[in-house]
Amino acid sequence: MRLLSRHILRTFVAPFLWGLLALTGLLLLNNLATLIDRFGGRGLGMEIMVEAIILALPALLTLTLPMAVLVGTLYAYTNLAADLELMAMYANGVSVWRMVQPTLWAAALIVIINFLVFDQLVPISNTRLRTLAADVARLQPTLSFRAQEMNRLFPTPYVLRADDFSAEGGRMRAVTIWDLGGYNGRRMIVADSGRMAASENGLDLLLTLWHGETIDISLVEANKVERTAFVRNRILIRDVANQLERREGQVERGDREQSGCQLLDGISDAEWSRRDVARQQEALTRRDLRHLAGLPALRPAAIPARPERLPHCGSYRQLQRTLERLLLPGRLEAQEPRKPQEPQQPRKQVVTKRIPGLDSLRGAKTFAPEPPRQAPAPDSDILEPRGTVDQQFLVDPVPVAPPPRPDGVLSSIIEVNGMRAQMRDARNLTWRYGVEYHKKFALPLASFCFVLLGVSLALKYPRSGIGLVIGGSLVVFLVFYVLLIGGENLADKGKVPPVVAMYAPVLLFTLAGLVGVVFANREIGTGRSASIFEAITDLFRRRGGGSS
Repeated sequence: MRLLSRHILRTFVAPFLWGLLALTGLLLLNNLATLIDRFGGRGLGMEIMVEAIILALPALLTLTLPMAVLVGTLYAYTNLAADLELMAMYANGVSVWRMVQPTLWAAALIVIINFLVFDQLVPISNTRLRTLAADVARLQPTLSFRAQEMNRLFPTPYVLRADDFSAEGGRMRAVTIWDLGGYNGRRMIVADSGRMAASENGLDLLLTLWHGETIDISLVEANKVERTAFVRNRILIRDVANQLERREGQVERGDREQSGCQLLDGISDAEWSRRDVARQQEALTRRDLRHLAGLPALRPAAIPARPERLPHCGSYRQLQRTLERLLLPGRLEAQEPRKPQEPQQPRKQVVTKRIPGLDSLRGAKTFAPEPPRQAPAPDSDILEPRGTVDQQFLVDPVPVAPPPRPDGVLSSIIEVNGMRAQMRDARNLTWRYGVEYHKKFALPLASFCFVLLGVSLALKYPRSGIGLVIGGSLVVFLVFYVLLIGGENLADKGKVPPVVAMYAPVLLFTLAGLVGVVFANREIGTGRSASIFEAITDLFRRRGGGSS
């Protein structure tokens, strides 16, 4: 038996690995256009594109591993059946269920690997990919200037305009430069001509201007305008070249950038917030009903504090922390301590003088002092604001009771709609996190049902060859993936429970595979097996004969 198991596994491993490489390559080629659009064409080195491709691979492997199991099973058992090896095993008393066991054990190992990749590597790689994409998005392409247009010199606050640019020597004619970065004022530089050149470090832009003037407009002193004429003026604009700056922090992590343990934490927080919003809705309702009934208002009840929640998964979470320390950058808030903010003095009102032709250089023209904030009354019915759930929504406090409207109701439609929106956001977050959590188990478990389907198809149509391997794999996985995505969309909208949406395709295909193996076990020695193409041809021939 061990010899037969090793022989079946050797026949399965090679097509599985080839299928994994081929399918991963096809999906990568499909996503390559998106990666090139996001990370290419910005003058970056090849290492950035290679890093983006490597970071995109774990998410693709979660799909291609079950697909490769189906491809390897179909190829291995089709060849074994075509060479009559399965028939010889059956004649020596080896049942079909015994023939399937080696592949099922291999599928169990693949399920564990797939789950670890999906639960641990995919959130980390997606986080790093989003961080890299955000860094590249902040990077501007190589400088390009257009005549008679406003050319922004990113990331500096300078804007340059010229009537004509010469490619030879960087000559410019009729130059105007706006400096919009000054806090206390704006500056405009006008010159008859100029020349631009790169500095020695290759990162800065050196501008040489001739015969012009500099106009400084103060936003603090309204009547102050300074004009300085020059014959030759040199300006150094720093950091305008194409250079990628990698941040040390992470972007905000969504549901697909979190592991199963973090998703469980988010579900618990969302459920607590739903109960908290429901409590506040009940408080509003009781307040309105007592007011309508002419009863005295109740004293505000004690606000329940958010309970201390222990992280889920226990010791398993240590693996996640270890991988995050190794593969993820540190968090932004941990880099340097926050400096205490100094109290800001209210700004005085400034009346500015209108200068014709220079209005575009002005920012905010007036600053009014802020009115002092009034403290709430000590008897007011105020509930403290609650915390956030994954930084996605905030449960607002119950506001102070406003004056009653003509109909006698205290609560306004804005308060009611706000509570409904908060409840809807918490409910949607619970559904979305539940879908992502159960998907981490459903997609790896598909390997088992694909083994059963592959064995039943291979034993039913042993002479189909490579056509069944390619066509059957694509059709089976396409139907499975459509059912999975359709269930995910329904579960995100709350029409189907996440558990049903994610595990229904797995159960359906598993039942189909079990039924197929049962029939294959009965027909393996009857000689009724044929090619799938012959079966389809016979089916159409019988239907055509019956209709005639």
